[in-house]
Amino acid sequence: MTIASRIDRYRLPILWGLVLIAVATRAALVFGAPTPYGYVWDFYHEAVVLAFEHGRLPSPGDCWECYQPPLLFALGVPFYAAGGLKLLSLLPMICAAFVIFYCRRTLLLFRPSSGDDLLGVSLALVFPCLFISSYGLENDVLLAALMSAFIYRLCLYHLRPARARPLDCVVLGVLAGLSALTKYSGLLAVITAGLVMAPGLAFAARRRKAARDLAIVAAVFAATAGWHYARNLREYRTPLLAANGWSNAADAASVKRFGKQYDFRSFSVREVVALYRPDLAGALNDFPVYRSVFTALHALAWTDMSFYSVASRHGWRIPAGYGEGETIRLIAQTPPDSPRVPPYPSKSVAPRLIELVLRLGVVPTALALIGFAATARRRAARPLLVYAVVSVAVYAWWFLGQPSWALKTKYILFLLPAYIIYAVMGLRGVYRLDRRLGHAAVACFIATLLVCEGYLVMFALG
Repeated sequence: MTIASRIDRYRLPILWGLVLIAVATRAALVFGAPTPYGYVWDFYHEAVVLAFEHGRLPSPGDCWECYQPPLLFALGVPFYAAGGLKLLSLLPMICAAFVIFYCRRTLLLFRPSSGDDLLGVSLALVFPCLFISSYGLENDVLLAALMSAFIYRLCLYHLRPARARPLDCVVLGVLAGLSALTKYSGLLAVITAGLVMAPGLAFAARRRKAARDLAIVAAVFAATAGWHYARNLREYRTPLLAANGWSNAADAASVKRFGKQYDFRSFSVREVVALYRPDLAGALNDFPVYRSVFTALHALAWTDMSFYSVASRHGWRIPAGYGEGETIRLIAQTPPDSPRVPPYPSKSVAPRLIELVLRLGVVPTALALIGFAATARRRAARPLLVYAVVSVAVYAWWFLGQPSWALKTKYILFLLPAYIIYAVMGLRGVYRLDRRLGHAAVACFIATLLVCEGYLVMFALG
């Protein structure tokens, strides 16, 4: 029996074994977390607590993150009511599970081999950015879950347009609307749907159906999310609210003003590893390496870039005992002279392991770039192409116009399904080019997964 046939025969037991390992690792993440609200960049749970205590969704000025669209806050209230912060922090675990589920379902649409299927699922299970985000209440992981489901449904629609029913378009409209109710970047869903479905209008045989489908998606999207944006226009004269005094959108003036601080020429693993030195104090945003776009996005995809591992890296210092009582005092309203501590104490994570993860993490990314190039003209992969290009372009325009804290891989975590599929497609392309090179790529891919699993355990319990 060949290795391929063995993998095919035992694919389901292997898959469930991988899932059980992932569950155990995430249990360690919860067990080892230094806070009851998990690993977060900003404290979204404050808005949930306000909604629970006041019986209404918070107004934009009520807390630091209250300006965000309200879906996460509304979904969080039942969890908080049932079990406080600790149960509330399990909501992102559910979201992360949906991300992984739809990563695999979308991958299966492209008929991977058993080996490719297991590699793709394994990458989703150990991807550090998703792992860390799975225990921390932020809208980015909820958005990733909704948009992962959305891109799966859009790919399914695109591959079988003749079989698509009105109900399929209703589902697309609902998912796009819920995404836009989670975060303003969720508007990318309805934009992607329009760009993928609109070309059908150019063909007489498909025009009527394409027009009907587009109209359904647009109408359902408007019915789902339109009320929030209409309220913003009515009360604040803008559909996109400002992010705590910063611009939520970007214009040419802000890009020209702030864009010069970002570096697109460098990539330095060594500088990232140096951030983990305990004697190197300061917020992450203060270090020049954070302005290296490719370095920062790569480091925040494959590690925490010291954000949760060195006590002085976080942007906040929280009041002593914050989050331990039944009610939470808003950080922004805490007197400045009250005793404060870093939200995340320093971890003991081996720098050599961090460096190995960062260097091996280049392998899936390189394969994804190869896969992107190899499938750019394939009709079947068009939704992924549109989704990835539009999302990256909009995100780049946005962060170039921001003064600070704009480079965060979790902001584009919803691209994980496309990333995984492109990595698998890239692996196929390497195999077609040279079989020996393909074997080497698989070996490096597997090494990446194993080293990442070791890093996740050390991060969770370190």
